Amino acid sequence: MGYATWRRELDWRLQNLLTVSAPVINRTLADPNKLLRSFTPPQRARYDLLNTRYALQAWPYACTRQEYWQNLYTLDICDHYFPRPRAMTRGLDIGAAAWSYLPALCAWSNTPWDGVELDAHRRYWTLATRRTHAEYMVRRSDPRCRYYSGSLLEMRECYSHMTWLLPFVTPEPLNAWHLPQRYFQPRELLAHAWSLLAPGGALFIVNQGEREYVAQGHLLEETGFSATPAGELTSVFSPYQQPRQAWLTHKPST
Repeated sequence: MGYATWRRELDWRLQNLLTVSAPVINRTLADPNKLLRSFTPPQRARYDLLNTRYALQAWPYACTRQEYWQNLYTLDICDHYFPRPRAMTRGLDIGAAAWSYLPALCAWSNTPWDGVELDAHRRYWTLATRRTHAEYMVRRSDPRCRYYSGSLLEMRECYSHMTWLLPFVTPEPLNAWHLPQRYFQPRELLAHAWSLLAPGGALFIVNQGEREYVAQGHLLEETGFSATPAGELTSVFSPYQQPRQAWLTHKPST
């Protein structure tokens, strides 16, 4: 084992041993009117449409300004590109991180969600962990939601709809986050996600950049899953410089 590999393993073990977290201290938006006044005409038109379709009233009391914007983007792309399955029960969000966009998921589906995150004990400069922040968002969004710290491979329930934002389909993002190399398991993770998807259910996968998008397509093809390319995601609320593309796959009802 090389030094870099050994150091990653040591850091990983310490991070998952020292899991005590500082509390989340968020300056929530409370009143979104100032932010709404800053919208361009296309942004305001899209916001007004989303506001008629979904319940957004609680968002300002759960989100900071940045998180509010992130939730508008997430809801916008789900509304545009992720058709709702006919029978919706509980959803699964894979790679939930700090789950800052949970309000958007709950608004889009009107169902509770489970979130799973391998790197749940990563800390912010405030000394609060991703898990603590995610649990804060659960309390502010829908207490029926559940956040799990661990690998997707440990999940066993069945879900009618799933989102998977920026999976590790190439080694570089995993390396950039300094995660142990043994967690680069794109085929195993995709196969397990498929096994958790209920008949008639749908999985929405979002990739960053053309290279990851192409790699995701090859992976779906190699594992035998029928997927429809959604192409590049466009949104008037997008804060991202790199393009994001998506795949949509449905599990047959029978």
